[in-house]
Amino acid sequence: MSQTEVAELSEPGAPGRGGSSSMPHKRNPVGSAAVLSAATRVPSMVATLLSAMPNEHERALGGWQSEWETLPEIVSLSAAALAHLRSVIDGLQVDTERMRRNIDASRGMVMAESVTLALATSLGRAQAHQIVEAACHKAYAENKDLLTVLQTEPKVVGVLSEQRLAQLFDPLSYVGEAGNFVDRVLEAYQQRKP
Repeated sequence: MSQTEVAELSEPGAPGRGGSSSMPHKRNPVGSAAVLSAATRVPSMVATLLSAMPNEHERALGGWQSEWETLPEIVSLSAAALAHLRSVIDGLQVDTERMRRNIDASRGMVMAESVTLALATSLGRAQAHQIVEAACHKAYAENKDLLTVLQTEPKVVGVLSEQRLAQLFDPLSYVGEAGNFVDRVLEAYQQRKP
């Protein structure tokens, strides 16, 4: 999400952090790289622990000794990943204007699903899908916004008001239960805090 063509998020910067030896303008997401590196390594270590689970009579030689190095390494990698992740999140820079430009770059196509679902309540899923798919093709062919095309489609206008259609194209109305999920996680965290 920090690549030039997306550029919606960037990690906290500091002198000497994330710079490129050949491209001075570049700011590498080093914290995320460390987290992903740990996330890549840990599953194979978990596989080692799972392989060590079956033991012969009285925990015979071999299986459980493989746990000695593996388990502490999993804990160490997980702790390091959490430390890096905390650093990234604490200083995360979010470019909401760029997010909006990226959404708008699709000329509203990214919101086609929400329109299809809204139409489906009156027209049925198959017919709603056909109508929105045809409108998407028309919008691409004529280089228009999907909303503009749908506003002239009689099968849509007869079902969705202009206000409802505009609401369906507002990305802020498309977050669903995300806010409730975040609130529940934060509440659970606060309850467990010493």
